[in-house]
Amino acid sequence: MTKRKVIKTALFTPLACLAIGTLSSCGKETKADLVVFNNIYTAEDENGGVAEAFAVKDGKYIYVGTKEGAQRYIEEGKTEIIDKNNEGLIIPGCTEGHAHYFDGTGLSSQLIGCNQSYDEVLVTLENEYKNNHITQFISFGWNTVSLMEKRANNYNFADEIENIAPGIPVVLIDNAGHAAVCNRTALAKAGVSKENPLVRGGAVDLLDDGTPSGYVGDQAVFYLTDKAISRPLNDAQYRNACNYAQNELLRYGYTNAVDAFTNMYDPTGLYEALKKMDDENALKINVAECYNIKSFDAEIYKNKVDEVVNITNKYSSKHCNPSYIKLFADGVVESGTGWISHSYAKYEPGKEHGNIIWELEELDAIVSYANKNGLTIHTHAYGDAACTAMIDSYVKSNTINQKQFRNSLGHVRNIKDDDVQRCAENNISIASNLIWHYDYSDDIPEEKYVKDKVIENIGRDYYYSGYPMKSLVDKGVIVSSSTDAPAAMEVEGNILNVLEISTTGQAPDGIAEPFAVDELLSVKEALKALTINGAWQLGLESERGSIKVGKYADFVVLDTNILNYEGAQLRTIHNAKILNTYFEGENVYTAK
Repeated sequence: MTKRKVIKTALFTPLACLAIGTLSSCGKETKADLVVFNNIYTAEDENGGVAEAFAVKDGKYIYVGTKEGAQRYIEEGKTEIIDKNNEGLIIPGCTEGHAHYFDGTGLSSQLIGCNQSYDEVLVTLENEYKNNHITQFISFGWNTVSLMEKRANNYNFADEIENIAPGIPVVLIDNAGHAAVCNRTALAKAGVSKENPLVRGGAVDLLDDGTPSGYVGDQAVFYLTDKAISRPLNDAQYRNACNYAQNELLRYGYTNAVDAFTNMYDPTGLYEALKKMDDENALKINVAECYNIKSFDAEIYKNKVDEVVNITNKYSSKHCNPSYIKLFADGVVESGTGWISHSYAKYEPGKEHGNIIWELEELDAIVSYANKNGLTIHTHAYGDAACTAMIDSYVKSNTINQKQFRNSLGHVRNIKDDDVQRCAENNISIASNLIWHYDYSDDIPEEKYVKDKVIENIGRDYYYSGYPMKSLVDKGVIVSSSTDAPAAMEVEGNILNVLEISTTGQAPDGIAEPFAVDELLSVKEALKALTINGAWQLGLESERGSIKVGKYADFVVLDTNILNYEGAQLRTIHNAKILNTYFEGENVYTAK
């Protein structure tokens, strides 16, 4: 985000007219637009991180402290007063450190056939092809697990889909974005064939005769969308997608978000829509937009970095920061494509350590060149080897000032202890959470099957030591919270579910056993990850992320005071409700 000057509180002036924790003018007390009384978690170290009241003027906090102290900021008949009589909790606006609300949830709200099973989307495709004469089709949402048996039995997805919609490119992406099925026309447009079946960094399933089956993974998914699908939405639909995503985030308690893959479908559609929204004062959330540089563009990475620089210059606005690059360092450990240091139990020859997407020298070059040009890197790092490689590149980038650029890692499955230490020493933040990394249930046959296969493939110890939280915090790493929604929506990604899983290791449904119990956080630690740490990841900690005089008044009103919950109470956090979300002093969400 563009840095803005924060008014700092003076401790003493010649007239002694300024007080700690307030902003006032000499001779006449400043009156507030809004004064709030309640239990307040400030995410600041002073006073144990709690307060009784605050006052807001022109979208910023001008007082944080006691109820008595806040009274003098009230101007009768003009100042709005919210008094919850200590029934509830106010927390700072939260940050979603890695998710896909604009490029995922938002776009899916405008595309036909999203969030359906594989069989359902085929019916939708057939109807669209016959009745609406479509010229291309793209959707996502089916579950990868549902096609495991078909894949194992040499299933020809490409011909099946081609028979339904001949002659137009069709790409159906799974709910996590790491796999897709497509038809023959899409494969042909992308240049993927029996004679040329390889996509760098991608996985392409082949039938027994060597013909691509239509099932692809990792970077091959992006290759298909780049080569086979043209701009899928018009300007109005991109605007609708952004509105939808913003409303979802605000409903969940987020006032900042990292949108982790802006250019999956179109290089500029989302950027243009967000810029227009902000120009019209309609963007009520801070968004960091990430442009993905794909491995098959490695040879032209400088051109891609330069493109992001141009996008930043063109589309930056008060609340939208496009100066981010997203890299996939690997695939997903559970599917056998995550980059790990030991061999998978079952693997393809040459890929026993996963789907290694980049050469190490390439990562070094991209990170250094991007940082030199003022861009920040946010990386999908899903195996221990992937984490090591990216941290190496971050540390080697001599041109960067980590405190300025805040290069970060997402997921960090099985990160090694010495790499955790390097993150702490080099100000590399980690966007992580247990929200969709909790243990599969042994009570549900499909989940048990998946769990058993994953453990068989990567080993029980590696599986259960996958997702650190507490150990990162204890070693001084700045950990922000993330859900990766909607890539995995086993649990709705609102902040209350995040808090419950972070403190219990168990989803609100209570089906699975508690997961990673040694990595659980206290409520305050989990709140810091959601608030001030998330703001730090985005370089916004001087103006957002905590309730402090001079900062923007972004805050969330909960109906229940969960701050001191412990033991069995933690399993009830999800029963609390988000009543309101405020952005710069404006009520931008009210629960119905």
